[in-house]
Order: sequence, then C-alpha cells, then structure tokens
Amino acid sequence: MKIACFVEAYNFKDRSENRALLKFKSTAESMGHSFEFIFKDDISKIQDYDALFIRATTDPGSSAYIISRLAEQSGLKVIDDPHSIRTCSNKAILHDLFLKNNIPSPKSILFYGDYTAGTLDTIFKTLGFPVIIKTPYTRFSSHVEKANNETEFIEITKHLLRKAKVVVLQEYIKSDFDWRVGILRNEVLYLCKYCIPKGGWKVKSKISGRNVWGDTIALPRESIAPELKDISISLSKCVGNGLYGLDVKETDSGYKVIEINDNPSIYDGYEDSVDTDIYEKIINALVS
Repeated sequence: MKIACFVEAYNFKDRSENRALLKFKSTAESMGHSFEFIFKDDISKIQDYDALFIRATTDPGSSAYIISRLAEQSGLKVIDDPHSIRTCSNKAILHDLFLKNNIPSPKSILFYGDYTAGTLDTIFKTLGFPVIIKTPYTRFSSHVEKANNETEFIEITKHLLRKAKVVVLQEYIKSDFDWRVGILRNEVLYLCKYCIPKGGWKVKSKISGRNVWGDTIALPRESIAPELKDISISLSKCVGNGLYGLDVKETDSGYKVIEINDNPSIYDGYEDSVDTDIYEKIINALVS
C-alpha cells in the first residue's frame, strides 16, 4: 500500500523527531509498503495514496486538518482523522466530554470573561489558588498559564481572551511528572513519565528566561496500572479509534486526566525506547 506522511519542514529540525520519521519510513518499507513524505504543495495529490499519516501540528485551522478531511473524503485510512483533530484540539470540547462521560479529571470551569464579584468568588472557592488557565487550542504547554492570586487571574484571562472566546480554568495539581499514555486503536501503545523540570510547574516550563523540557522516562506498556489503563482506554473510546496521547496526573485520590491529544509526540529514544514495536503497530493500523 501507498502511505503518505504529511509533514512540515519543522518536523525535521529536531534530530530525535527526524530519526523517528525515518524509522516510520524504513519500517513501512520493510513491511512491503511505500512511505512518502508529503507537504502542503502535495495536498492535491492525496488521492494517489491509500493511507495518510499526519505528523505535523494539527488544529482545525491548519493544513494538516485540510488534508485529513480530503483524505477521509477520498476513502483513505487516516491518522489523525478529522473528528479526532476537532475533538482533541479544543480544550473546551474536552471539558464537556470529560463531564458527560464521567472521566476523572481536575475540577474545571469554562470562563467567558465575567468578572463580577459573585462569579469570581465561585471560581476561587471551587478551584482555589493557584489556578491553571488554558485557551481552547494549546500545544506543548503553550497558552497554558498559572495564576497565583486574583490580580494575576484577571491579568492573564484578559490577555488570553483577546484571542479566544472562552478559556478553561482548572485546579492546579502539583506533581513531579505527568503520565503519558499512548493509545492506538483503543489499546495501550506506550507508557511514559513526562517529568516536570526542576523549578518549573509544567513539562515545558520557562525557567530563568528560557524554555526547559523535562525528561522523558519510558516504561513497558505492560506495567501500566489497571486503573490508569481502564481510564485511558475508556476516554480514547469516547474520541474515536485513532492514535492518542493522554496526559494524566497521579494523586492520592486516584488518576486525573488533564487532556487527550491527537497527533502525540513520538521521538526516537524517548517514547519508543522501551516498546520498540510502536512503529510497526502504527503502520499496521494504517494498512489494515
């Protein structure tokens, strides 16, 4: 089968991501399939392929979303499919999805900019401080802020609401790491700890004026705790049958899902360092 892998130039700048992309290509070819990298200028050629694998950043306003829709309409197997992109890219949609499906997650509130005393009192009593503030569309910890008091809350929300109609407010859960659970076809694909860098509060933190990423610690997928596995699979089924990455906090009262992402990171030497068969499993999902 002919597999198209949609990428952008930036996907090849990081050596680990570059090597992972080449692993996808070599794995597919060793299994008897063709695997070609395509770019924005190749969107019109999508009907020449049997499957589409997206590695570029996705959101409903991106070229990746456009080619995802075109590929699905043309009958191709698509990862990530348009529905998964629309759902996972919007944190406000995920807020409602978690509530409707009883997914354990931090306390959250949708905020539209009502700064009346009664509204703010309810928010602060419910979530406490610090409070996490997110725009609907976030990637790699961008547009995710933390307010330590009411003054910071008002300043940050007013800034973010200039470009968004709503922001998601979430209780802050302090931790040394986030669980990252990779899911493919509603089965666990890989398991990692995304560590919080020292002096930071999220996986990608600004420390002393520069962006710092925490370490990635891969673990065997078979070692996943039963409760974490059940929650992860239950949530992935609420979204679809694609490739997802869940970020989950482990607390004294159980696991709390922060978010579910389409197009999860897969870097050579990181997510694949223990379960090395993830490339083959993803290619199989594209061609079967």
